Amino acid sequence: MLLLVGCSGISSDWMAVNGTLVTQQDVEAVERQCDVSPAQASTGGAGIDYCMLSYGLIRQDAMYDAAPSFVKAAEIRINRDVPVMVDNGTRLDSVSQEGEGRLLRLDHTIVDDVVEDIDIQYFRQVVPPLVVKNTCRARQAVMLFENDVVFRYRYFDMVGEFITEFDVKLSDCVAEVPSLME
Repeated sequence: MLLLVGCSGISSDWMAVNGTLVTQQDVEAVERQCDVSPAQASTGGAGIDYCMLSYGLIRQDAMYDAAPSFVKAAEIRINRDVPVMVDNGTRLDSVSQEGEGRLLRLDHTIVDDVVEDIDIQYFRQVVPPLVVKNTCRARQAVMLFENDVVFRYRYFDMVGEFITEFDVKLSDCVAEVPSLME
């Protein structure tokens, strides 16, 4: 597991890119690895930031600008493992970064059905809430949502015909998991 901590000497200035809690002790341990004093760390600098990032920590105020890079990294990582079955009837085929880098498109196939045999209205009522629930419980996804990233889920039938698409964003997660705003 990669743990990212900043060099400011103040744990609240830093966050882990994987969403785990960063304590003051974590920050100090990484500062020692980066061979900087707390005073040097608090003044910033690209060298310090890169060192901290190599340990999985990023300054909270830098996360927004870095979000498209994290989306690209997610695209690369996930595409290494596709195609992969996400449940008994659904396969994730590909992931791609789109637009200004703040949209992650996930293309799925319903492997045992054709669009003519699918009740599209029912599909749209059932699938998006399940996907929102699962996605919003993943801290890494929520961190991206908090930085204006949108996940676009697209579904195709077994012969490649389009079924539907929908987006998941922070407001969906707040509705699903109200404790995110606490």
